Amino acid sequence: MSEKARRFREALNRPELLLIPGGFSPLHARACEEAGYEAFFMSGSQVAAYIFGLPDVGIVSMRDMVECVRRLANGSDIPVFADADTGYGNAVNVRATVQEYVKAGAAGLHIEDQEFPKRSGTKAGRRCISAEEAVGKYRAAVDAARELDADFVICARCDLIGAEQGGFEAAVERCIRYK
Repeated sequence: MSEKARRFREALNRPELLLIPGGFSPLHARACEEAGYEAFFMSGSQVAAYIFGLPDVGIVSMRDMVECVRRLANGSDIPVFADADTGYGNAVNVRATVQEYVKAGAAGLHIEDQEFPKRSGTKAGRRCISAEEAVGKYRAAVDAARELDADFVICARCDLIGAEQGGFEAAVERCIRYK
């Protein structure tokens, strides 16, 4: 089990707010560590901008993200919470993604409920998968993580607000199901 994942889970479970700055490089993570932050967020949109100079539109592969996680985890002593887009496919792909992130040294990740390939979470025209399919992907993620590190954090991200046929009430209902 990972010491960083344990520390991250403990920080999340405290009643105080946990501030997690984000970026894409080990230098960002080390600067945040030096500034006293307890964790670092690997931003998929910033990785996409850095690697390809493009918006976060699903062009960054799971392998690209895993390599970035590895660099961040090796470059600082604070836990890395990482963007894992949609998990890069169905529940089988999610399982492989989670295990690769764990092996690369992430302390946790989030997976969004968009269709694959994804669209930027900040742009219009997003489409989400069914809640049933999303729940299956999140169960696969939790099972995959538990096999390698019981403290690894899985976060279900709901992108339904602003998505086609989405809205606030439907997003709240999904979040309750995801929990």
